[in-house]
Amino acid sequence: MKKTLLALTLGLASNAALANTGSINFYGQVHAGTCPIEIIDPSTGLPVARVNMGNVSVSQFTAVGDEAASRAFGMRITPGAGCVVAPGSNATVTFTAAYGGAGTGGTLYALEPGGANNLALIIKDNAGTPVDNGLASKDYPLDDTNPTTMIFSAAYKSIGTAVTAGTANTDVQFLVDIP
Repeated sequence: MKKTLLALTLGLASNAALANTGSINFYGQVHAGTCPIEIIDPSTGLPVARVNMGNVSVSQFTAVGDEAASRAFGMRITPGAGCVVAPGSNATVTFTAAYGGAGTGGTLYALEPGGANNLALIIKDNAGTPVDNGLASKDYPLDDTNPTTMIFSAAYKSIGTAVTAGTANTDVQFLVDIP
């Protein structure tokens, strides 16, 4: 089985100590495996550097389990250039929270510490079924010659009754398992 592991988010900054200084932000990714995975905006089909969850009001979370700011994202696998997909193959995706699990049983994705409280991220497959932290998604059929886009969505989900304001960022790693 081919497995592709990719960590989302890498950033470095450099500043010189002279007059007329500035900064350069470097952003990239390193992947293992033979099939690179592109994160895309499903409405445009264009690659995205990150999924923007936008701004959400705490008033949208009045009970445990309330969700807001659902955003779709796609993961595109393109056969060719070393990426061989056998006819009739399926792929699964396992998402793992960089800040650990959250919610009952740790099935959600914890947010970066120091921000909003009583809030986590939920990821769902294209049928709206949650993909639990650390567990494989359903099977997604792959095309052996053309790009395949696996569609998912992410939303904020309250895990307590008093959601507080603050940053609501997280990093999630994924592993795509292609037989």
